[in-house]
Amino acid sequence: AGVELSPWFYEIPHEDVVFETGKSVVRDSEAPKLATAMNDILAVLEKYGADVKLQLFVGGYTDTVGDIASNLQLSERRARAIASWFRAQGFERPIYYQGFGERGLTVQTADEVDEVQNRRAVYIAAAEPPPVTEALPAANWKRLP
Repeated sequence: AGVELSPWFYEIPHEDVVFETGKSVVRDSEAPKLATAMNDILAVLEKYGADVKLQLFVGGYTDTVGDIASNLQLSERRARAIASWFRAQGFERPIYYQGFGERGLTVQTADEVDEVQNRRAVYIAAAEPPPVTEALPAANWKRLP
């Protein structure tokens, strides 16, 4: 007999924040989406926080419009903006962010295709960094101060 241990994490369902093209500022009109996600994150914290050293991981993605390097930087700025919003609203546990750019597309497209479903973010409540997968193609999480 054996025991299989796997990292605990939960992806928070949410409505994606819509950013202006090429920008990474969370507009006031998008705040209600983040407020709803924050309530869901706090519910997970309340349910599991006593048993798990809960941390929040925010990953950002872009569509394929623009070059790969610029999209990677843009997705990281957007992930950081969302992470900073959660911090400003009082989430006191560790928050990490990372941009994945065009990697991990929800809808596979050719280059230079404006696909709204690929401009997204993930919010993951986890005990440790989530594992690298096709949807989370790297583990270069940066801690938000």
